[in-house]
Amino acid sequence: MLSLFKGGQATLSFVLLVGGIIIEVAIAGSFLTYFLSTSGLGERLSARAFAAAHAGIRDAQIKITRNKELSPASYSLPVGIDSASVVISWVTDATNDNYVYTVDSVGSASTRVRRLIATLIVNRATGLVQLKSLIEMSIQ
Repeated sequence: MLSLFKGGQATLSFVLLVGGIIIEVAIAGSFLTYFLSTSGLGERLSARAFAAAHAGIRDAQIKITRNKELSPASYSLPVGIDSASVVISWVTDATNDNYVYTVDSVGSASTRVRRLIATLIVNRATGLVQLKSLIEMSIQ
């Protein structure tokens, strides 16, 4: 009768050991899943911030197309749940045939921020607006 109790005690400790290992693996898996999902969220937010900044550039391009002698301006543009802060400035040009504008657009989506700077050339006679350059700058 004494041998039956010894076998039961060994089985109980084995079951507790295996159960503990299974729970530990499950917790580690849930942490891994959490970290992988948050890294994907950061990339999505960064892409949304880039899209908002690009929308700000395009909006400024439309404003300049409608008024080729647009004075420097600064405004905020809502882009869905994101936003873009746009600054339009006038740059002097050596030739008198063109106006040159610089558009600085900072797009933000939740915690992510991206900045694009575009140079637009506007022909004084025809009003044709051309995108000369579009670069991404780091946020200071």
